[in-house]
Amino acid sequence: MHCDESTQTTVLWRSDARPEVTTVDSDLAKAIAWADAHPCAWDVATQTLSRPFGRDSCEHIGWAQRSMAPGAILERVRKLHYLATASDAFRGPATIFTWRARFTLEHYREPGFTGGFFRQHDDKHHRLCMSMDYTPETLDAVVSRFLEWCGRDYRTEYVTLNFEIVRRMDRPD
Repeated sequence: MHCDESTQTTVLWRSDARPEVTTVDSDLAKAIAWADAHPCAWDVATQTLSRPFGRDSCEHIGWAQRSMAPGAILERVRKLHYLATASDAFRGPATIFTWRARFTLEHYREPGFTGGFFRQHDDKHHRLCMSMDYTPETLDAVVSRFLEWCGRDYRTEYVTLNFEIVRRMDRPD
């Protein structure tokens, strides 16, 4: 019998903005580099202002929802990066998922920025729903984009935001 000895090198990528966030995965390293280039992304992922992308968002996988562990922060940034850069062949820049990620990054530092739960209602039931971010100045545009995403599968009587009506549709029967 004989013994062979070898040395192995591990590449570790570390965020310049958040040094506690590291990875050995080259795909996750791309998300770190992107977030370091877009510092707002770190704020979105570690604070609770953004309904779809922030800490506590139910849209994140369970273990990453509330944790401030570096791996959980990285998972939230990874998702935001994935959507904002339209890295998926099925999601181009025109999809609402990419649109809302880019919207969040563009408006995050504006006064009154917050997130909410938007819901489409017909005359009897609520239909489609989605968490989206908005500001007081952009609310009307966000509701319009939400309705565009809803399409025409159901007649829309009104839209609610956090269970309060924000737009009624005036359509003749």
